Amino acid sequence: MADLGEANRRPIIIVSREALNRGDRAVSVLCTSQRLAVRSTLALRVRFRAGEFGFTKDCVAQCENIFIVGKDVLDAKPIGTLDDSALRSVIKAIGNVIDADCEPN
Repeated sequence: MADLGEANRRPIIIVSREALNRGDRAVSVLCTSQRLAVRSTLALRVRFRAGEFGFTKDCVAQCENIFIVGKDVLDAKPIGTLDDSALRSVIKAIGNVIDADCEPN
């Protein structure tokens, strides 16, 4: 969870490499949205259902919105962790945004 100011407090997905996440300042994240009607059908979005990976409501990862946030806006404890399949879907959607075939390491 993160307090993103104008976007309100919401679940985010940290997408930066673990080595970068260990730093003390910032991480790269994706925002999630509960606006599903059109957004869940786009190739650059990944849909998650309530109960999966700590999400309490159905939502989509907005893979076209990668940004840097300071660690000070993040909750100290994660609500969940994506499994390999979900992470692969997120990375492939990011690849769709940048027109590249992306695969996780």
